[in-house]
Amino acid sequence: MTLNSARYILRDTVYSVKRNPWLSIASVLTVMVSLVILGFSIFFLANAANMAESFESQLEIAAFVQDSATTSQVQALQTQIQGMSGVSSVAIVTKDEALADFGKSMGGAQNNLVTDLGGTNPFPDKLTVKVTDPQDVKTTADAISALPGIDKVRYGQDYVEKLLKFTQWLRWIGFGVVAAFAAASIVLISINVKMNVFSKRREIQIMKLVGASNGFIRWPFLIEGLVLGLLGGALAALIVGLGYNWIIIYIQSTLTFLPVVNNAVLFRQVTGGLLLAGMAMGALGSGVSLQKFLRT
Repeated sequence: MTLNSARYILRDTVYSVKRNPWLSIASVLTVMVSLVILGFSIFFLANAANMAESFESQLEIAAFVQDSATTSQVQALQTQIQGMSGVSSVAIVTKDEALADFGKSMGGAQNNLVTDLGGTNPFPDKLTVKVTDPQDVKTTADAISALPGIDKVRYGQDYVEKLLKFTQWLRWIGFGVVAAFAAASIVLISINVKMNVFSKRREIQIMKLVGASNGFIRWPFLIEGLVLGLLGGALAALIVGLGYNWIIIYIQSTLTFLPVVNNAVLFRQVTGGLLLAGMAMGALGSGVSLQKFLRT
C-alpha cells in the first residue's frame, strides 16, 4: 500500500464518520452496551465459581476416635488417614480442646464445666479431615469409618450431596449467562454493522465501477469498524471497571459474609479484553458485512 493510498483511506474513514455521526454513535453504543453486558457476565461467572469453591472448601469430615484409644493410636490414625488418596489435611482435636471449645461457646470456664458434667470429659478425640476434591467426601468418609479405632464418622450426610449439586448448578448458570449475553452481543453488533454497510452500498458500487480493488474498498470500512469498536470497548471497560469496583465496595461493607472476587489480575484481564473485543468486533463485523456487496 502506497503512502497516497494510506492517506486516502484514513481521510475517507474520517469523512465517513463525520458524514454519518448518528450511525457512528449508534455503532459505538451498540458495541459498548454489548460489551458491558458481556463484561458483567464474566464477573458474574467468576463470582459464581468463587462462591461454589468457598462452599466446597468448608466441607470436612469429622472422624471420632474410640474412647479407649491412646494418644499414640490417635496419631497413628492421623498418619494413616493422611496417606489416603484425595486427603489434603488431617488435624487432631483432642478431647480437652473439644471441651475448651464447648466451654467458650457456652460462656463458662472449663473447670466448672467438667464439674457440672460429673467430673468427666464426655468428648472423644476427633480427627478433622479435608479432601482435595469435594466429590470424594462420601467415599473418603466410608473408608475412614472402616478403620480400626474409629467410633463414628460425620460429614453432613444430609446436606453435602445437595450442596454439591447446588454448586454444580451455580457454575453451569454462570457459563449459561456468559454464553447467552455473548450471543446477544454478536447479534446486536452484526445488525448494526449491516445497517452501516448498507447505507454505503452506492459508494461501494461506484468504487467498484471505477476499478477499485476489493482490498482498497475494504480498508476504510475495516479501520472505521476498528476505531468505533475501540471507542465502544473503552467506554465498556470504563463502565464495567467502575461499576464492579463499586459493587465490591458495597458488598464488602454491607454483606461481609458473601465471598466476592477482588482479583486485580482478573480485573485487568477483563477490562483489557473488552478493549480488544471491541476492536475485533468492529473490524470483523465490517469485513464480514462487506462480503455481500463485494461479491455483487
